[in-house]
Amino acid sequence: MSLLAADGIAAADAVVDVPVMDDIAVFSGKFVLAVDRAWALVHDFVQTRAPGELGEWCEL
Repeated sequence: MSLLAADGIAAADAVVDVPVMDDIAVFSGKFVLAVDRAWALVHDFVQTRAPGELGEWCEL
């Protein structure tokens, strides 16, 4: 599994609660994106199916 690196909207050491399905997931600021940027990336991925062009991916 990989996560897309953050866009700087939150400090790297910040802890952010993100709603996922019916639960809350906790992410560090290293993986937090601004909502508009995240939606744009999802749209681009659906259109291109090219994850490498979306930014830096971090393997877990």
